[in-house]
Amino acid sequence: MGPRRTIFKKSRKNGKQQNMSKDMKKKFKKEQASRPPPTRYQRNIKHIERSQEAIQAQKRQIEAERKYRQKANGSFGMDTFTSSDSEEDEGEQASRENGTAFEDLAVEFNDQLGQAVVDSEVESEEGDLDDEDMDEEGEEEDEEVGEEETEDVSDDGETSDCKIKESDSEANQASEMESEDEIEEEDPSDLSSEDDELETNDPYMQHTAFNLSPGMLETIAAEPPRVEHSKMVFPGLGNVLVELPKCTVANKRPEPKGILTKERYAKPGTLPTVPEHNASIDWRALHVKDKITRNITEPLDALQRDTFAILNGYQDLHITQRSFENAGRLRYVYCLHALNHVLKAVSKMQHHTIKLAASRADGRKKKKPAEDEFRRKIKVPKVGDEPTVGLECRDQGFVRPKVLIVVPFRESAFQCVSVLKHLFAGENEKNVMNWKRFTEQYGGGSTLSFSHKNPKPADYEQTFAGNIDDNFRLGIAFNRSTMKLYAKYYGSDVIIASPLGLRLAIGAKGEKHRDYDFLASIELLIIDQAEVCYAQNWDHLLHVMEHLHQQPKSTEYTEFSRVREWCLSGWSKFYRQSVLLSGFELPDFRSLYNKHFHNYRGKVRTIVRREQQQHTGTIRRVVVPVPQNFQRIETSTLDGAGSARFSHFVNVILPQARTVSMARCMIYVPSYFDFVRLRNHFKKEDISFTQICEYTADPKISRARDMFFHGGKHFLLYSERAHFFRRHRIRGVRHLIFYGPPAFPHFYPELVNLMMKENQNPRDGVDDSSMTVTVLYTRYDTYQLTEMIGIERANAMIKAPRSVHRFSTDQK
Repeated sequence: MGPRRTIFKKSRKNGKQQNMSKDMKKKFKKEQASRPPPTRYQRNIKHIERSQEAIQAQKRQIEAERKYRQKANGSFGMDTFTSSDSEEDEGEQASRENGTAFEDLAVEFNDQLGQAVVDSEVESEEGDLDDEDMDEEGEEEDEEVGEEETEDVSDDGETSDCKIKESDSEANQASEMESEDEIEEEDPSDLSSEDDELETNDPYMQHTAFNLSPGMLETIAAEPPRVEHSKMVFPGLGNVLVELPKCTVANKRPEPKGILTKERYAKPGTLPTVPEHNASIDWRALHVKDKITRNITEPLDALQRDTFAILNGYQDLHITQRSFENAGRLRYVYCLHALNHVLKAVSKMQHHTIKLAASRADGRKKKKPAEDEFRRKIKVPKVGDEPTVGLECRDQGFVRPKVLIVVPFRESAFQCVSVLKHLFAGENEKNVMNWKRFTEQYGGGSTLSFSHKNPKPADYEQTFAGNIDDNFRLGIAFNRSTMKLYAKYYGSDVIIASPLGLRLAIGAKGEKHRDYDFLASIELLIIDQAEVCYAQNWDHLLHVMEHLHQQPKSTEYTEFSRVREWCLSGWSKFYRQSVLLSGFELPDFRSLYNKHFHNYRGKVRTIVRREQQQHTGTIRRVVVPVPQNFQRIETSTLDGAGSARFSHFVNVILPQARTVSMARCMIYVPSYFDFVRLRNHFKKEDISFTQICEYTADPKISRARDMFFHGGKHFLLYSERAHFFRRHRIRGVRHLIFYGPPAFPHFYPELVNLMMKENQNPRDGVDDSSMTVTVLYTRYDTYQLTEMIGIERANAMIKAPRSVHRFSTDQK
């Protein structure tokens, strides 16, 4: 009997290099050295492809082994083996009993096939030899680069900060792929099923877990959207107007999603629930995380309860009654809602990561049958991938940032982060990383010093208290126990930034280095102090809104297997909840509310009853006895309003104002574009004037005020932004012309009251009874007029046949 042949064949590892000559090996190494090192993203993709190929090869091998065992054991009169673990154990025991006879049968069976076995792992090693060498080189370079990339992205306005190059999410992706070998197996019984998650009453899950129905999508995507209006009364917010999409049922039956399941669509929004004022709050019933509720020490008042009831229902909200008295209470509520939203999203992602790791561990740790030690390695013909039913967890967007809070100053950001810290960690600062650095850069006391001899108005001191730097960006990352400040953009959950800081980060069209992918998956947008953002530069905020939910240019931070379907479909703007807080109404605010708030759950805005607006208006604060003339400018279109206003001023107002009797005339211009237009006209006509705008230097401002007070110049051009940021007390004003109604309604009585006798030059020789106030307005200035004189008077003045209306101090 000849020598016994073994069923195993020696591996051919590094077989390609054994067949190479020395010159070929040197040439091969030079080619490898000249290749650019692969990025971490490319290596991760290769790891995924290898793992998929290995899984498919293992499945084909297991199937071949099953068929082989069935045929082999059938010849011994044994039961056919199945793929279950219990039957595999029985087959393992039977194989041990048969011993040598089964071994001889295995050798004979493999000889009949006449095929050499190649291990799938050896094949992958041989086929991807070059990639392994490149991976080793790339890993060394990544370790060096990883130590160097520690620069803060969310601080200051330098150019280097505008280039957003983060590697946190890359590390997260790599750690998730390496977690296949690191995460221990979890008990599946401890993890809730997907059906339990979808059946919950949690507003977060109801808002994000389902796709939009065709009827709902058609309704909210229409121009204009089809909505139903309803008025409600809240004890704290007062009267609100609720707009809900008027959904048409396109398909009564749910569309099939697969062979066994049917598509479930998101429920349309309903009217918000009015909370009971005196009842205690059940935070568990409101689905607020326990980590937050144990840090809520003070009860919520009526305003906070009403606001949180709307926010917790994931409906858009526009509050036009923000003031310095309720600013802190509103900030507390929206920070509470934002933190609750982030913690739910983070816990859901971590929960799904554990489930996926457990399912992968179950597949890897299955026991191999005992027959493996007797089989030969068989090449299986290539076939198509077999369909598999795996665990699908879609809980993310394209990128990690979920919440964007836009505030005008660092002081506002400091207050927001302080509230988030208190709600997340209480008084324990150890769970908040980089807190000391944050307090030094965002706190540090007031930037401006206010004079006690000539005090500024109270609202000015409150607005510009603290650090008023308007160029900043701050990323915050959360996990189960830690709140990390100064996180990289793509590794953060919350971004707090100013409009200018975001504009510099996004860049302008035509710039070489631009990055706005971090705005692709914003689920909650909060804009606080909108009137201050309007005074800074409203175009910055509109620029940010235009770059929300754009298709990412890079997929470096995207895990497509876990991206929600409505993100992939481009419907993210319909799922974004937007909150806008302002102190008054403006056409720009209403335009932002109408054009950029697309929440399918509906939207809510505060309104004021007509009977309440009849006796309101800032004109009631005027104390100077001066006639106030309102002149309406006729125009048919909004685009032509600017030209009509300029033509009326040049042809009607300016000839009268240039007379000697109208000396010391100040012209208040709300828009800077109109200010430049008037300034150029005055220079062209060689009119005696001086100017003060937001860009005027302090020495020139002092000289302009002095010349105007002593009569050296006939006119003073004064911009609204200059008054907002400096709040000068202009003295010597005898005649005041408003080129348009002020955007800030409290500026009207403040400027008119500057004409008091103690602010006049006693040597000018002008009688106090000759002073005048003139206001120019159009039919498109309804919001400004309503804040100044009340809604009843505003409507009457716009619709009245005569174009001139006069008010006196005793008629207020």
